[in-house]
Amino acid sequence: MRHVVIGGGIAGVCCVEELCRLATSDEVVLISASTVLKGIDAVINITKTIEEVLVAEKDLASLQYANLTVLQGAVTSVDVAAKVVRLASGTHVTYDRLCIAAGARPKVLGFCHERVITLRDTQSVQDFASRLGRARRIAVAGNGGIALELIGALRDVEVVWVLKHGHIGDAFFDVDAAEFLLGVLQHQQQPRAARQHKQQQPPPQQELQQQQQQPYQQQEQQRPNQQQQQQQQPVRGHAAGPKWVNQLPAGGLPANVVHAASEPPPQQPSSAAAAAAAAADASHCVTDGRWPLYLQLSSGDCLGVDLLVQAIGVEPATDWLPAELARAADGGILVDGSMQSVSVPGVFAAGDCCTVDPGCTAPHWFQMRLWGQARLMGCQAAAAMAGTLETELQPFSFELFTHVTRFLGKRVVLLGLYNGQKLQHQPQQDMVMYTRALDTGTADATFVRVLLLRGRMQGAVLLGDTDLEETFENLILDGLDLSQFGAQLLDPDIELDHVFD
Repeated sequence: MRHVVIGGGIAGVCCVEELCRLATSDEVVLISASTVLKGIDAVINITKTIEEVLVAEKDLASLQYANLTVLQGAVTSVDVAAKVVRLASGTHVTYDRLCIAAGARPKVLGFCHERVITLRDTQSVQDFASRLGRARRIAVAGNGGIALELIGALRDVEVVWVLKHGHIGDAFFDVDAAEFLLGVLQHQQQPRAARQHKQQQPPPQQELQQQQQQPYQQQEQQRPNQQQQQQQQPVRGHAAGPKWVNQLPAGGLPANVVHAASEPPPQQPSSAAAAAAAAADASHCVTDGRWPLYLQLSSGDCLGVDLLVQAIGVEPATDWLPAELARAADGGILVDGSMQSVSVPGVFAAGDCCTVDPGCTAPHWFQMRLWGQARLMGCQAAAAMAGTLETELQPFSFELFTHVTRFLGKRVVLLGLYNGQKLQHQPQQDMVMYTRALDTGTADATFVRVLLLRGRMQGAVLLGDTDLEETFENLILDGLDLSQFGAQLLDPDIELDHVFD
């Protein structure tokens, strides 16, 4: 039996390592476009289902298994009828079972310029870090995890955060949690605000009003559209990793962040009103003037910067695959609970390139393209390919959505249907949310919000060090009726772990 795995990212490497462990008598082949792999260095188990993964880069040669063959090269096509994988070098690799872990490619704004950076892989992060020290002002377009991490890590630079939505972190949080994080960001700005310094150019708020807008004339030959860019720039392998911000310059004062949004946040200070009213999608760039790059916002305003970082999400890198592999609405390879394609038996997919059929998931689990899920999917696919899925213990982490990360220096734990995912068709009167925020405006500030459906906890958002993750995990999985407690669930004077022990 020959198992072939395409992709050297987390999902692909975890699938290969698990296959080599489970199917020692089978042949395993890993095909990676990059000479550097992304592997799991350690898994830290916080609770039964909550875990943090430590990601490490490794060379192709570091995978030492007796039944493993590693090929470095770009895959150009897959013939699912003939069970053949074709490489750009002309090599053909046959398979009995195939796992596609090709990852995702970053979405782009639709133009190309040397000062527009997309943070995706290790090389792009290193390039950005090398250019950051010379930048006076940068713009960050995006509202997801990459943007949130970047905003928290930048130092000693002016930043304009360009958002399409009305509050920060829209990809993860609702308005209440976003306002808490905005307070954290403002608290971090205090050391900079207290420092006296001379301004060498007008602040972004004034510039948005004063700057003479440059005429924009689109030149197709200089700015290929998104599809053309993706054809010209092949997928460069795996993403940068959870600790990518560690490669950025440390020390110094937090970045001076101007929050630009399509709608002014409630009770926005008047000093930031111009920036708040200005934003939305960074839609065009022009390059003449005293700044090397100008952003023309959809509001009509124009802003000069040294660099633009686009972090507007990713999409599955599946356009090169045959039509026989059924796709979900988002373009991912549609797979069942064993990570097998719903349309082609013997072909599996894991990580960012796949989409799990919602009908195959547990009530409190949903897919979000995250490192932890990529690892679990790779291991799940390997167990199914090796024929040991029924004998291997089903991971608890597929029973409950969990995610642990840090945004703006705050520990973030997301549990279950924390934002009402999968509950859109439930009656509103059957759902209730309880929220608490403690020590706001300080370094020890915490935020907790829980969502209950007919008295049973469905999800939770924990920001800061709350020590509630294990208790809430058990309450969600056990399905206890908590109606009698009401808002007392979040009373900081009640030790919930003792009440529900």
